[in-house]
Amino acid sequence: MTAIPRGTRGWSQLALEVALIVAAAVLLQVLAERTNRRLDLTPARSLSLSTVTRNVLAQVDSPMHLTVFFRRGEREMYSGLLERLRVENPRITYDLFDLDRYPERARSYGITQYGRAALEYQGHRSVVPALPEDQLAGGILEAVRGRRRRAVLTAGHGERAPSGDAQGVGRLAADLEAENFDLDVVSLLDGTLPVDTDLVIVAGPRHDFLPAELDVLAGHLKAGGGLVLLLDPGSLPNLSGFLESMGLVLGDDFVVDHEHRVLATDGLAAVVEHFRRGNPVSEPDRNPIESGVVLPSARTVDVAREVPGVAAESIARTADSAWAMADADRARRGEEPSKAARDLPGPLSVMVLAEVGGGDGTPRGRLVVIGDSDFATDAYIDLLGNRDIAMNAVAWAGGEPVLTGQRQKNAPEVQRPLSPLILTEAQARRLLTTGAVVLPGLVLLCGLVVVTIRPRAG
Repeated sequence: MTAIPRGTRGWSQLALEVALIVAAAVLLQVLAERTNRRLDLTPARSLSLSTVTRNVLAQVDSPMHLTVFFRRGEREMYSGLLERLRVENPRITYDLFDLDRYPERARSYGITQYGRAALEYQGHRSVVPALPEDQLAGGILEAVRGRRRRAVLTAGHGERAPSGDAQGVGRLAADLEAENFDLDVVSLLDGTLPVDTDLVIVAGPRHDFLPAELDVLAGHLKAGGGLVLLLDPGSLPNLSGFLESMGLVLGDDFVVDHEHRVLATDGLAAVVEHFRRGNPVSEPDRNPIESGVVLPSARTVDVAREVPGVAAESIARTADSAWAMADADRARRGEEPSKAARDLPGPLSVMVLAEVGGGDGTPRGRLVVIGDSDFATDAYIDLLGNRDIAMNAVAWAGGEPVLTGQRQKNAPEVQRPLSPLILTEAQARRLLTTGAVVLPGLVLLCGLVVVTIRPRAG
């Protein structure tokens, strides 16, 4: 048998190795094309679509075309988002034009400003902002639904206003407008709500409602409308009676938690991390909100009894370390809670949702009660999961479940009384010990070692 020359054997081995490398590269390319996945490592996940946007895109079941007009040099600001929309739903197509080069084309769409998108769907055309993502998604949802939903904020009882200050709900109102809601501020003393009102929001009233006003809210729920009550600690006997008629109890108390506290505060803020599985506010469509909620000044609200025609459940509770103090002044003075003072230990219910009425073809009314309104103000709404919980509550109550889910973080510069860092008492002690004792001690030890070794080395 003739032996294969060494040179031939070497070239054959090299050819085999090259063939295997090429085959592996081809196989890797095929796998990459068939399992296309993007890993978004940006802090705000700005290169990925939010859950809410994906929910909206799933509603697009006919061809939709977007024509976006941009300012020269800013094309890339829009192209990435539009391409992500197209990949998520191939029924969506788009064109990008420089407004300065194609002014006549822009005017034919009714566009005279940079950054606007002409959206064409099922024979209809509308103009919406092309950025940010939530406003474009809201425009897409409006085109699919064919109308905008109507929401009202009540006034006349010291409620939070949609103003620009940190204690107002201006950012919540702006988010509602972006997500296909028209928002009005209304007094219920007139005895009626605007026609086609889908959602009523009561944000932090300091004074009680009159019985006639509560009759308006009851009628709204009975007709299948939505109601969100954000209620701070304080005496509201008429509102408490309104909720009691549906089997809910509004605690006349103040929630404190000295163990799970927000860093650099006195422990009055309640940190809520325990949510009922599968509820549409914190866990819509099996997509749970990953972070807890900070309620800066909370009261308890719970389901006390069953009432015919009302399906209610508590969806969020504090940790075991929280207390409901019967005297809010004692809580603010920093006194320790105790059972002897009629304070109740945790876990404590602070959020309830309910479906009311229904039957005879009438949809059921949707009610969400949260024992705090501060968490939804401009000062706190971007802490942990506050924005997602607030927006999911109004979306579910307002009859738009596709708008429930996690949203992109888009926090402007706002002066905030709280830090988003949450620590237990033990963690705070460990952090203090590490920073004040352990690290300086290690530096001192290293210095002593150097001082001791140097003379010997010399």
